[in-house]
Amino acid sequence: MELTPVAVSWHNDMKILENISLAKYTTFKIGGPARFFCVVKDEDELVEAVEFAKAQKNPGAQGSYGLPILVLGGGSNMLVSDAGFGGLVIKNEIAGIEIDDSANDNALISVGAGESWDGLVEYAVGHRLFGLENLSAIPGTVGAAPVQNIGAYGAEAAQTISNVRALDTKTMKFVELSAVDCKFGYRDSIFKQDRGHFIVTQVVFKLSKNGELHMDYKDVREYFSARGVAKPTISDLRKAIIEIRAAKLPDWKMWGTAGSFFKNPSVSAAKFEELKAKYSELPGYPEVDGAGNATGDVKVSLGWILDKVCDARGLTVDTASGGKVGTYGKQALVLVAQAGATATEVLALSQELMKRVKDKTGIVIEAEVEWVC
Repeated sequence: MELTPVAVSWHNDMKILENISLAKYTTFKIGGPARFFCVVKDEDELVEAVEFAKAQKNPGAQGSYGLPILVLGGGSNMLVSDAGFGGLVIKNEIAGIEIDDSANDNALISVGAGESWDGLVEYAVGHRLFGLENLSAIPGTVGAAPVQNIGAYGAEAAQTISNVRALDTKTMKFVELSAVDCKFGYRDSIFKQDRGHFIVTQVVFKLSKNGELHMDYKDVREYFSARGVAKPTISDLRKAIIEIRAAKLPDWKMWGTAGSFFKNPSVSAAKFEELKAKYSELPGYPEVDGAGNATGDVKVSLGWILDKVCDARGLTVDTASGGKVGTYGKQALVLVAQAGATATEVLALSQELMKRVKDKTGIVIEAEVEWVC
């Protein structure tokens, strides 16, 4: 369908378009059209876009105004329904990186929400600033980092975020939220809990000039042990994380995928012991809260459960659409889709995996990937 601008006022080069396929804007490469779509490159354009959505009549509620808004970064953590999205999709491309390294021990990096996440990590490592290196090679944009509180290999974005600048869509004012205000949790934040209230425009990270490398994860320790590297540098660790991820995860440029589809579940210590009695090799790690304090619960490896208990690694399902969906051959936690598969079919597979885990272990698992409809 031809891209047709809607008759609204434009700010610089911003256009609001109708009926734009979202498949090409997500790493799953699946999804129907957005009713309206725009790209914003600064805060003024963001305000105009939100005001446009508020002014539109909502066909789902007779006589009411205001359309739902979906903010899109790299599209790496969502599955868009085959019917698409009936509101306004705002692709956030607000750019810019500024560094303040005047302090002796730390540096503050202010980053536009539309910047590449891995580009930021590369920038920080290149300046020998510690804190983000374990989060290398995660696709997506900086604006998604506080929303999802992205994490990998023992690190979370929340550990380095100083504050977040965002548009409060209720008051239409820009606000500065501290890390405490963001209410960070495991793959969680105020931006998910109160979805649509705040739209992130900038994130400020506090990074250490003399930090220590975190190599607690088995894969990381084994990587350096195999290479005889006793004292890796920050650049060495970034390279290791990139290679470890590449060996385990599909290349999202080649596959339709959103990476890990589910969250690792937490269970009580008693439940963990019950599971260990049945599955002696089940990995588990003490869970900590946002302040780093032990909660008493145990976070278990869902990838191990899907692989060893549910026999789901490399599971492939031929679909009615003529495509295929399945779990990745090297990591059962990752769902992949071939060309032709639909969002409905991916969702059906995810529900089957949830059922298998519940039947085998009694654990109710949650999707990490956002379902957009």
